Amino acid sequence: MSEPIDVLAPWGDAGPAPVNQWRHDILGAAFESRTIELLPDAEGDNVATLVRYLPHRDPASTPRARSFPRFAALYIHGRNDYFFQTELARSMADSGAAFYALDLRKYGRSLRPWQTIGYTDDLNTYDEEIGESLDIIRSEQGDLPLVIVAHSTGGLIATLWAHRHPGALGGLILNSAWLEMQTLANLRSTIQPVLGQIAYYSPMWPVPMGSGPDFYARSLVDGWSGSGLTTPPSFSGNEDDPAFTGWDYAHEWKRPGSYPAQVSWLDAVLRGHEVVNEGVDISCPVLSMTSSGSYFGEQWDEQVFTCDVVLDVEVIAKRAATLGPLVTVAHFPGKHDLFLSDPWVRADVYSLMRRWCGAFVAAE
Repeated sequence: MSEPIDVLAPWGDAGPAPVNQWRHDILGAAFESRTIELLPDAEGDNVATLVRYLPHRDPASTPRARSFPRFAALYIHGRNDYFFQTELARSMADSGAAFYALDLRKYGRSLRPWQTIGYTDDLNTYDEEIGESLDIIRSEQGDLPLVIVAHSTGGLIATLWAHRHPGALGGLILNSAWLEMQTLANLRSTIQPVLGQIAYYSPMWPVPMGSGPDFYARSLVDGWSGSGLTTPPSFSGNEDDPAFTGWDYAHEWKRPGSYPAQVSWLDAVLRGHEVVNEGVDISCPVLSMTSSGSYFGEQWDEQVFTCDVVLDVEVIAKRAATLGPLVTVAHFPGKHDLFLSDPWVRADVYSLMRRWCGAFVAAE
């Protein structure tokens, strides 16, 4: 039997961030976090955690990043995830953003020992912490245009939120948003009622998700240097990049091998997919970014580093094109999380985001 995971360990001796007060974050002096108290549920008390980036405390930030912001950005992570992408914060600030990130309830900084990691039975539940976070951001940034940047399951959550809150956003940026159930899309109408019945009677029943190798986690933890594969020549001079050495993050919060999915959680996701399939209407500009291709092979291969091994990018692109009247779809030869891809891919992703925000959200 495996040892229990201490979900508070990444905080160190200081413990979780205080309620309604900013304090230094685990990411260093340029980041602060604060705890947001939420309504309790059947498991007990809930919290969310808001993080903000302070470029004037960051020696690596640019003068442009330290100037007056032209818009505000809120990042929302995916499943088995939390915010640790400091390069994203720096890039967004250099694009003119006051940057914030939200660790949703039962994830990352917001996970508590009595909770089931990542669990919810209704994606609309996250409206509470998104709303509380936006109130804080508006209190600090006034009426600046707001952009939500969201990854994977967070992209589905943000898409549904934007649909229900027309006019609230100046832009929506999706990084491999989970907008549909891969190859099961054609079977959803059959599967969903069955899952719904199981969820009604046994909401915490673990859904069999297979036991194959987790190539995605391995690519993140080991990087190219530990992959045993032929390293691209482009890494010459980039041997200190985390895509080469392996990304540094808290395994208590972003777990190699992930964790079981409860049937009621999956039912909530499928209901979200159905809303997207039936048609959402997002009034603000949308930038939907995915990998150039998907790889679901059973062999450890270089494609693990250049493809999405989690989602079917063709299905995602098809759904993304229907989200609203102004949607930009872009593909890059990167991983499921494009922000954790090879350095030249990340540079292209951030360049597009910078130009897109300048064109559609906050012109120079």
